[in-house]
Amino acid sequence: MANSNFNKFVELIRSGSVSIIDDEVVVSFSTAPDAQSVEQTLSDIGYDFDDVRTYRKGKLNISLNAEYWNGDSVLWRSWQDLYEYAVRSSSIPDSFYIIESEQSSLDGCTQAKQIELFCRVRQLLAALSDHCVPDKGVAKGSQKLLFIVDTENNACKHEFKPKVDWPFVSALPDATESIEAVIKLEGFLSVGDKQDSERRSVMRSALNDLISTCHSTDAIFPTILKSAREFLNKYEEHHELFVKRFSVNKILHEINEQDLKYTSKINEIISGAQNKALALPGALIAIGAIMKIDHWSDGLAVAIGVLITSFIVHRALNVHLATFNHIKKQVKSDFKRYDNLNENAEIRKQAKTTNKELTQLLKKAEDDAKTIKTVIWVVFAVAIAFICFSVSNIK
Repeated sequence: MANSNFNKFVELIRSGSVSIIDDEVVVSFSTAPDAQSVEQTLSDIGYDFDDVRTYRKGKLNISLNAEYWNGDSVLWRSWQDLYEYAVRSSSIPDSFYIIESEQSSLDGCTQAKQIELFCRVRQLLAALSDHCVPDKGVAKGSQKLLFIVDTENNACKHEFKPKVDWPFVSALPDATESIEAVIKLEGFLSVGDKQDSERRSVMRSALNDLISTCHSTDAIFPTILKSAREFLNKYEEHHELFVKRFSVNKILHEINEQDLKYTSKINEIISGAQNKALALPGALIAIGAIMKIDHWSDGLAVAIGVLITSFIVHRALNVHLATFNHIKKQVKSDFKRYDNLNENAEIRKQAKTTNKELTQLLKKAEDDAKTIKTVIWVVFAVAIAFICFSVSNIK
């Protein structure tokens, strides 16, 4: 309904003396308005005008029964009646006139804000709940709400009825600010990105904190209703912690990936060094199995082959040692940046531990490579001694 139409209706009602007889609102005028304008005004707001009984003898008779209205009635006996309508429909009409207090939706009434706050909070809780009764329709969640919230140690179950009486609602302070807080919370749930489910989970966690202060299930909904701004603050605190925790987990995962990358590199290099170290003994065994040293030239040929093989393996091991030094610098550079994250000790601790373990692994790998180099030349010396012995015994 257009505001101008409702404006005219309010002016019409306020221009006379209003009383309620049974289910009818009777407006008596000292100066009777034009019947045609009265009919037009009532028709514009959706009232079924009766030529005989609606307006006669300078009195306006408007029924409160729904059958006379095309849509919802704009007339209500009291704020209590309008609140009961909101409880059933989870909404407050855009246009209304309260006969008892002579107030309308045009006046910006505190009571209207309080009823709107009730409706918004109940709808928000229904959207957050695991189960609600009824589970759909305009009255969704009006009978019962169930929450099962997982915490670090256990799961908390909260089951309660979202019901309060009008005296409680009419005493709610700062309804406008509370509505703004609820609207923000509603907005966080409907951004439409991939984080909607995470924000919903965080909001449920914040709600669990708020509910945990209640001494009984009957106190849960009243506590939430009067603590909308506190609910928003708790959500923002929980969401900030969630973002920080997500960032920490991401960095820890990055550290673990680097640990795996460098460990794989080191193990691959060590494995290659061991394979090269086995080349010389393997060659000697093969030579000993298929070749007999019958002349000093045979011994010289074998000695030269062993020398070349030892030299090649030695050079390869030097390359591995140089690679270890390069990896050391990489590790130091990669993990140094985590020292700047002073706001989170967990990251620094994990980075320090991983850096230390990789450094120790690199040190052991270097020692093993140096040991292999020594063993190579020991094997070379033994091989030359054996060749000399074989040559000296040639007949």
